[in-house]
Amino acid sequence: MAYRFTDTEKWNDLWFRKLPQLEKLLFMYLCDNCDIAGFIEADYEKWAFDLKSTEDEILGAVKGLERSLIISDDRLVYFIKNYLKHQKNLPLNEKNKAHIGILKRFEKYKNHFDIQDIMELIEAPSKPLQRGTGNGIGIGIGINNKNKWKKNYNIYIKELNEKFEELKKDTEWLKKMQKIYPGIDIIKSMEQSIIKYWGTETGWKKKASSKTKNLDWKKTFANTIEFNKVEKSKHPTFNAI
Repeated sequence: MAYRFTDTEKWNDLWFRKLPQLEKLLFMYLCDNCDIAGFIEADYEKWAFDLKSTEDEILGAVKGLERSLIISDDRLVYFIKNYLKHQKNLPLNEKNKAHIGILKRFEKYKNHFDIQDIMELIEAPSKPLQRGTGNGIGIGIGINNKNKWKKNYNIYIKELNEKFEELKKDTEWLKKMQKIYPGIDIIKSMEQSIIKYWGTETGWKKKASSKTKNLDWKKTFANTIEFNKVEKSKHPTFNAI
């Protein structure tokens, strides 16, 4: 079991005191469940389950916590500002064994934030949850990076988001999927597959190791819905903040 410092003075902090109940609870939850560097991978479904809430309510709470979080451009990883400070781990020392572990976590997640120096992240202003066109989960599109995705995770994510937005507007394809999976929220199921796998580095490496040059996301999503079914009646439609 991991033991961590907690700042009991937070209850006297004006910002923390004014937070709604769920935002207070989510903030403490993230601090308890992040890694030793302050990173935590987004899992709205689990957070909602653990906090006896809904995914939409969790996303609303995230919006309220923007001041204390840095959210990656692909929206898959959170970094808790001041976490390292409150855990008495600043300044970082490359010769300190505990700090070596922190720096390794940074190496793991730095591509999500498109930075090379961890101090850029520690000193960065809080970044709000980003959104693409409509209710997507993207970071913005429009750059032609065809066939370069195999070597660059960020390019892969941009292409993934672009294709996701296109499929959301492909009514014929959506109707076809709906016939195959009656009662299933097709778009929400696609989002689940991105959050849990295809939008992660593991999913990217899986695609990059294949022989394909051009990604067939229509085929990929058609196959992945089977393993990421979200029933319409149990989950409200996802709305990006």
